[in-house]
Amino acid sequence: MKSLVLGEKLVVLLAMLLLVGASSLEALAWEGMPTPPLRVEGNQLKDPAGNSVLLHGWMQPTASYFNGRGKWYIDPWNFKQLRSLIVRAGVNDLLSYMNEVATVMSDTAPRYGRDHGWYCSFVRVNTDSVGGWSSADGLIDPEQFDAWIANFLVPYANHLRTRGIYLVLCATGPVVVNVDGDMSKNASQGTQARLLTFWEEVASAPGVKNADNIMFELMNEPVKIESVPGNGRWGMGSAVYFKAFAEWLQPIVDVIRGTGANNVIWVPTLEWQGSPHQWVDFPFSGENIGIAAHFYPAYGGVFDNAQALQRLWQRQYKPAADRWPMIITEMFWTPYPDDPRNLVNGSTAGFGTSIKKAIDGQGNVSYLVGFIGDLLEDLNEARPSDCSLSTREGAQAYFDWLKDYASQSKISHGYRAVPGKIEAERYERMSGVRVESSPENLSDRFISCTDSGSWASYLIDAEATGSYVMRFRTAAGADVNGEHGEVAVKHKSGQILGVLTADPAQVEGWHVGSIVIDLTEGKHELVFEFQGEGRVDLDWFELSLMTEDDS
Repeated sequence: MKSLVLGEKLVVLLAMLLLVGASSLEALAWEGMPTPPLRVEGNQLKDPAGNSVLLHGWMQPTASYFNGRGKWYIDPWNFKQLRSLIVRAGVNDLLSYMNEVATVMSDTAPRYGRDHGWYCSFVRVNTDSVGGWSSADGLIDPEQFDAWIANFLVPYANHLRTRGIYLVLCATGPVVVNVDGDMSKNASQGTQARLLTFWEEVASAPGVKNADNIMFELMNEPVKIESVPGNGRWGMGSAVYFKAFAEWLQPIVDVIRGTGANNVIWVPTLEWQGSPHQWVDFPFSGENIGIAAHFYPAYGGVFDNAQALQRLWQRQYKPAADRWPMIITEMFWTPYPDDPRNLVNGSTAGFGTSIKKAIDGQGNVSYLVGFIGDLLEDLNEARPSDCSLSTREGAQAYFDWLKDYASQSKISHGYRAVPGKIEAERYERMSGVRVESSPENLSDRFISCTDSGSWASYLIDAEATGSYVMRFRTAAGADVNGEHGEVAVKHKSGQILGVLTADPAQVEGWHVGSIVIDLTEGKHELVFEFQGEGRVDLDWFELSLMTEDDS
């Protein structure tokens, strides 16, 4: 990871290398939008409805140093302990901070004196604070690693889901990668062994495996590799090293697929992820895989030279993006002539508009701009929700670009056939509900609502006109006055089709209730509005044509 806070780069670059409210269901916004499972088809990333999807986001380290330098939380050392006697040292403190950032970055309400807010749709999260791993010895405490997944990663992904955000989880930092001493010689046998362990455990974990909004970026910034394992001949810029890297990385892809996980995989490239063209000559194998690249002004020495930038894009990025979807998981620029590494020294007029032109012209490249500390002003002094927009040129330009990207985007589960069953967390739009996981099985997700007037909508395609039995698996809780919640099923037009009473007195825990609604053949958007003061949890609902036995 190079671009953290300006002036706090961890890797020295070798020279010149190389985005709704209930009253307007049609409104596009990222807050409350769906995160259906995405799939690679050709060189496109697509949703279940067949829409080509482009994602835009930010980079988020987890270590406290990069998020206020310990002022807001302290890196947990026991992920099995949600709270700690030491102030700001519990897992919940880390999770609360990360959730706050995600809420800010998906809040489309006007901010910073502008007429809009953020419209981010993905976050690239770095594993620089992970339980159970040691820089010296790798995985040393599997229980702590499992606790990191169960108590941080899955709840965080659930919160991101309620904000319309995908999670790109990247193995990074000295704990998981960059072992064996020289940080430039990081595509080593030791790093490969760690990545095999890390990704097999993560990909098979309940709540992560096949989770709709979780994707895997296999490693941050491979630099050099040996031409043959163990021969000591390290390099990066030629075919012999590209071939070696393809052979080095493929087992990591295979171990993930061996778990049965089909999450989208993003494969990195050598040369600080600046040489995606390597995959054209030495391609990876497998399904649902795209390429993760990086792009900084110093790459290829382009800086503010628009023509040089376009030539670099055409030579090293376009050949791969023509064949696979691409995601740029590190990029930033701002005039910074005093940067001793000269990494991000570029202007919006020069570098920013030029790289945007190249990416937009390609049409299948998702990207982020900046680490959170590059986008929000002074995280060391204010909570993320109280920070102002950074004055740096990359942050200023990107904040405005995101609104335009969001207005052009559509992500959808598509219309689901009924009769049929739909998981409640796979809504089309929502406001005021939370996605949660069952403590017994983190893969079992449901939506929870405590606020009257909250809602979630679903797209259905009814097989025939008629009366349908609608079954719901719910759990309920009364408020202090003993009142219970209800679920009003409405047509998008506002017509009430039926009301389910979620009465906690019926049975403890989950139970199945039903109502009868009338539908015409064809496509509908159903809106579930949660009413009353009691809590309502909804696991799934199912529609079936009414028969004589149901009457």
